[in-house]
Amino acid sequence: MCSTQGPIVESYEFFEKIQDYIQEAKSAESNAESHNAEDKCNSFMISSGRYFTDKERAKIICKQFIKLYDSLTDCKINSNTNYKKCSDFLNYWVNFKLRKIMKGEDNCVSHVYDLLESQFTADEDFNINIDNKYIYNINEDDLHKMNILYSLYEKYTDISAMLENTTSRDKELLLSLSNASCKVYHEANYMCNDDNNNSKFCQELNKFESKYNELDGKVREQASELSDYFIRLSECPNTKIISTAVTGTIVGLIPLLGVLYKFTPMGQVLRSKMGILNNNISNTDEDTTNISLMEQENEPIKFQQGTYNIKYQSL
Repeated sequence: MCSTQGPIVESYEFFEKIQDYIQEAKSAESNAESHNAEDKCNSFMISSGRYFTDKERAKIICKQFIKLYDSLTDCKINSNTNYKKCSDFLNYWVNFKLRKIMKGEDNCVSHVYDLLESQFTADEDFNINIDNKYIYNINEDDLHKMNILYSLYEKYTDISAMLENTTSRDKELLLSLSNASCKVYHEANYMCNDDNNNSKFCQELNKFESKYNELDGKVREQASELSDYFIRLSECPNTKIISTAVTGTIVGLIPLLGVLYKFTPMGQVLRSKMGILNNNISNTDEDTTNISLMEQENEPIKFQQGTYNIKYQSL
């Protein structure tokens, strides 16, 4: 088992700069090609491939990590005021990426990270300088909550970039991003009930809400043609409530229809209509039966008539 070496209370401070980190992460994930990193990551897979369910994916993550680390200048100097935030973000990113593909019995991020980092020790091109105390297994609950916040900010960043781009504004994409944000937001908001709304996660969610709702003002001021395609968080349809309401309505109608059928004039009309229908069905059945009997009665006659056509020949 891998012990969690992190703090008792998980830090969410890196979300203060999450938009910058998301931009750098997207860049690293979209193009992580580097000849030197390729060689080093090949060596990493030879020595550590047994820890992963998907070795090819692990190799890609290795190259992405090197490019991401290289782009985050805050992570390279310990005295930098944002060094801890940057290191915490890298720890989140490593947990988020690697734990998806690590074998259950070997799910120890800190150990695997040490193996990865060792491939780049004393390398002139990649001098990784992350204090080991910042790389550890984030507990499952906090990792799930961080994933939710990260997903929300990813969509927020995409919407914000769309508003900045005055030459290309895709209305359907905006609506899709808004709907996706609503879906994730409902899950997050459900976690922040009255007994839990003072947690670090809920505080960060409140900050996100404020930022996201500011986009509404930008939409109305800068791109009014998009206003019908942007959904405020307060206006997000709650699919759980809607589905529950529809189900409840259908269930409630069943006994009501029973009462209407038995004790109201409408029920009498329905019963009379059903009676006529049943009579028609009965009459049809009787006619079918009579026709069948007539055919059976005629069969002997046909047989008898056929006998007269047989010529008699004596032996």
